[in-house]
Amino acid sequence: MTGLLRNAFTLLEEEGWEEVMHFVVSQQNPDGGFQDRGGRSDLYYSLFGWMMLNAMESEVRSPKSEATLPEPFEGNPQPATRNPKHLFQQFISTQSTSEVPGFIERCCLVLLQKDLKAGWYLRLKPLWSLGLSFWKERYSINLSYRSFVLFLTLEAVLPFSGILKSAAKRMLLQTHVDENSPCSEVAAKVFLEKMMNRDGSGDQELLKSFACESGGFKAFQHLQNADMLSTAVSLFALNFAKSDLRLFKPACLDFIQENYANGAFLSGDGDLTEDLEYTFYGLLALGVLSN
Repeated sequence: MTGLLRNAFTLLEEEGWEEVMHFVVSQQNPDGGFQDRGGRSDLYYSLFGWMMLNAMESEVRSPKSEATLPEPFEGNPQPATRNPKHLFQQFISTQSTSEVPGFIERCCLVLLQKDLKAGWYLRLKPLWSLGLSFWKERYSINLSYRSFVLFLTLEAVLPFSGILKSAAKRMLLQTHVDENSPCSEVAAKVFLEKMMNRDGSGDQELLKSFACESGGFKAFQHLQNADMLSTAVSLFALNFAKSDLRLFKPACLDFIQENYANGAFLSGDGDLTEDLEYTFYGLLALGVLSN
C-alpha cells in the first residue's frame, strides 16, 4: 500500500503534493497520534497517517523538490521540538493492548508496532488478544471483512505463512457475498481469494458491478452515487487480483479529482469534512490507477 501511495505522489504536481503533505502533518496531535474526526488521537486514523507520512518522506527525499516535511501542528503556541516520525514513535510506544477497544484497533496497533520495529514482547502481546476480539465482534463485523483484516495483519507480522493460508482457506469457504453485500466486503473476499490462489473471477465481476458510469464505485448496489472508500478498496482489490482496470480508469480519475480540496480528499458522498481516512483512500485509488 505504501508503494501505491508513493505512486500517487508522483502524479501530483508539486503544489498539490505539498498541500497534501501539509494537511497530513496538520492532523498530528502534540502527543504524536493522528486525529480522528473529533480531534482525538486514534489508532485507526494513525495507521493511515503513518503510511502517508512514510510515502511523503520518500518523495521529499527524491530529486523532485527541495521541500522538507513541515513541522507538526504549525501555529501551536508550544511548537514541537521533534519531527513527525519521532513524535509518532513516542505515541505508539505508550499504547497498551488493554486500553485498545476493538478488533480493528488492535490490528492497527500490531501493524504499527511491527512497522516501527518494536520489541518482540510488545509486538506479541496484542496478538494474544486478536483471536478473542475476532470472536467477540462476530455479530458486528462481517466474517469476510474480519478474515481479511486478521490474515492481512498476521501475514505481516508472523513467519508461518503456510499455516495461516491453510486456516484462511477454511475460513474463506464460510464466507458468502452477493449483490446485497456491501462493496467493501466483496472487495475483501476478492483480495482473500487471490491471496489464497483461488479462482475469484465470479466475485471480481460482482465487484465490478458496483462501478458508477459517472466514476468511482458505490457502497451498495441500490445507491446512485460513488464514494471514495468503496472506490479505493475496489480498485485495490481488483488490481491485486490482476483484473483489467482500463475501462474504469478515466471516470475514476475524474471522480478522484472532483473530490480533492485543500490538500485532502473528500468522501465523495456529499460530506465535505476533510480527514485522514478519505485522504488515504483518495491517494490509494490514485496510486492504483497510476500503475
